Amino acid sequence: MAFRTEEEQALLRVGPGTPSGEVFRRYWLPVESSANLGGGRGAFAGTNNPLRVKLLGEDLVLFRDASGKPGLLAEHCSHRGTSLAYGRVEDDGLRCLYHGWLYGRDGTCLETPAEPPNSSFKLTVKHPSYPCVEVGGLIFTYMGPPDKQPPFPRYEELFRADGVRIAGDAARISNWPWFAQALDNILDVWHREVLHGWYRGAPPRSQIHWERDGRPATPIKYERTPWGACYVYLATGRRPGRYEYHETHAVLPCQRAANAGGKGIKWAVPLDDHRTRWFSVTFHPFADGDLQAAARAGGGSSFSDGHGAAPDDWMEQVGHWWNLGHPLHGQSWEDEVAMSTQGVPECDDLPDFARWHLASSDRGLLLMRELWREQVELVRQGLDPIGVARESGDDELIRVPALQADVDQDEGMRLFSLGLEERMAEMAQRKPGQYARAR
Repeated sequence: MAFRTEEEQALLRVGPGTPSGEVFRRYWLPVESSANLGGGRGAFAGTNNPLRVKLLGEDLVLFRDASGKPGLLAEHCSHRGTSLAYGRVEDDGLRCLYHGWLYGRDGTCLETPAEPPNSSFKLTVKHPSYPCVEVGGLIFTYMGPPDKQPPFPRYEELFRADGVRIAGDAARISNWPWFAQALDNILDVWHREVLHGWYRGAPPRSQIHWERDGRPATPIKYERTPWGACYVYLATGRRPGRYEYHETHAVLPCQRAANAGGKGIKWAVPLDDHRTRWFSVTFHPFADGDLQAAARAGGGSSFSDGHGAAPDDWMEQVGHWWNLGHPLHGQSWEDEVAMSTQGVPECDDLPDFARWHLASSDRGLLLMRELWREQVELVRQGLDPIGVARESGDDELIRVPALQADVDQDEGMRLFSLGLEERMAEMAQRKPGQYARAR
């Protein structure tokens, strides 16, 4: 199967008014790590206030007023366009350095000092702004139509209270477009075997394979879910008689969940059409043991994405932001090389999709592309895209039943044969640590 380059590239733009940009603007997205934004009082006091940020192709300024609450404004002043990144944060807003116009967090123009004292001109100005929610060590924003703003989704990674939460510092910015991860890579089972298994100086492990050495082919399946899609497989383990049950979920618009019990979720957020910024939150229940010991041991994907232990000075690197901070910056070097080199100059450094030759191993990619087109059409019709819940209970957590487990073959096939709803019910009843993570 081949894509038509022109159609696909139109689908992959994220600026205002673009088909995919409008889909993204129906979701809450992380815009910054809490630890990176100074201002306010107490633990959040600091110098990085305001901060210039970019999201979905828009130039923005993030700040905290004296209450400690974040506000997100369009970067350029509504008066004469001066950058508010150089503005002064005051008790109730952000003041432009050029003529002193003062804006509240909601974009209300509070003062226009150069106008006569009795002037009501400020009442005619509403500066572009976006609402913010700060939770779990990240600052989220909603950039869509106000009348379509959904409730904030209560992912358990962000709202569980029975452990320690670690928010990434979001320092990793990849020079590849968002779709490379969110649509093309996240449900790509085979790249995990080849890219992340064959090119590290050791013999290939052949954990995912077709029939080989008398072993049956690796069971693999792809499923739609209430929040996106997932893959499930049962790979050959590194020890005789052991298997790796692996379930990874794509949570639209750009999230990856791969650890059960709310222990790990990542966002591949588009800054613009060509760059992606990574945000992550991991959660460690108290029952799982000592946090610092887990960090120094690598902690699987929670701390190092499975590629090595966190450094000894990881707490110093994250600035002692408790409920913590994160020492590492996301996916591995292999992904950076594989995805940042797909673009070609004649296609504005995006891939020339007409040259692609998709095969049976690309089922995950095709499922995600199909799913995304459906969301574009839903939004075009004025409907909510997948995963936007408007009637969930205030205390109800969103539990994604992702799991990686070291099991024997019988238990692995039992898990593999379960449907999504059955897996969700079982994950909800499982005790922390019931399954060891596959190694």
